Amino acid sequence: ARQRRRANNRPSRTSFPRKRASPTPTFRSASSPLTMMKGGPFKMPASAEAEEDKRRKAAIIKIRGWVESHVPAEHLKSRACVIDIQEAQCGDPDCAPIDTIVRIIYEGNCGTVFGLPCEAWEVDKTDLFESMPTEEYFQQWKEGTKARWPPEPENPEPGEPPPGVELRFAVGDRVECCVQRGEDGWKPGTVVSLWYRAASWPTGQYAPYQIKLDDHESLIFAPQDRDNCIRPGPPLEVE
Repeated sequence: ARQRRRANNRPSRTSFPRKRASPTPTFRSASSPLTMMKGGPFKMPASAEAEEDKRRKAAIIKIRGWVESHVPAEHLKSRACVIDIQEAQCGDPDCAPIDTIVRIIYEGNCGTVFGLPCEAWEVDKTDLFESMPTEEYFQQWKEGTKARWPPEPENPEPGEPPPGVELRFAVGDRVECCVQRGEDGWKPGTVVSLWYRAASWPTGQYAPYQIKLDDHESLIFAPQDRDNCIRPGPPLEVE
């Protein structure tokens, strides 16, 4: 009985959370209780998590080698470039539960971060190489140029504004715009352009007005030509 009490008071190594390498810390615990084995004292069961952790670390080392094979050797030797490989849990229900994150980091906040939608041991060499930057990017980052990788997608064709629509306001008209709910959410401004469109919007998508608010330097747009969105405003006050 005395031996059993000592065993019960002994802390279990499996009761402490183990930090898993990822950009945002996550914790996984192997909280399996001690099991009484027939014919002897308490023993801890074999842990499948230990094998999983061993496989993950080996996969990360392999991926790091693949990534480093694309980076100029002198960049790695001089430590101008640092490679970091981690797994991260994805909170989006429509994506893989765990992603493998690749960071290629240069001085001056240059480099890139991209993810592969699978655990490290599942990463395929061909898929990784297809995601890697081309040679000229490494040299640009080494020189301190913040070149974006992957490149921005090409903007769609703008198309045409809706035909046959007559807008209520013209450029230069004074208006009030609803920027938040409630009567206090209306701000005065001036229409600066008609049929505004951001370059990345889908083809044929336009906003009726672009407006310069009196109390703000940046421009906004009105998505609809309706009184609950934009309405006639007071004259501009001249000091």
